[in-house]
Amino acid sequence: MSVSTSKRRVISSIHEITIGPKRLTRYEKSRIIGARALQLSMGAPPLIDLSKHPEIPRDPIAIAEEELKRGILPITIRRRLPNGEEELIPVRVLVSQS
Repeated sequence: MSVSTSKRRVISSIHEITIGPKRLTRYEKSRIIGARALQLSMGAPPLIDLSKHPEIPRDPIAIAEEELKRGILPITIRRRLPNGEEELIPVRVLVSQS
């Protein structure tokens, strides 16, 4: 099913969000951390310098949580309504609100 570009909006500010809450839901957060932890466990390089942050455990989940908390993950959340309308929200926009 294809969505026309007229119903797709790319969000750049927290005030532009109209679909869902203006923060990450627990389901979105779990999905992002799980996906990033899987990438890390498969050999992807961390986006933070672990040598400069010895307090961060060398566990993929802990690293993924820290990357999410810092808002440096290049991930976009897609929220859809049944009528086909959707918003593309960068994670950094949602994390800045938390």
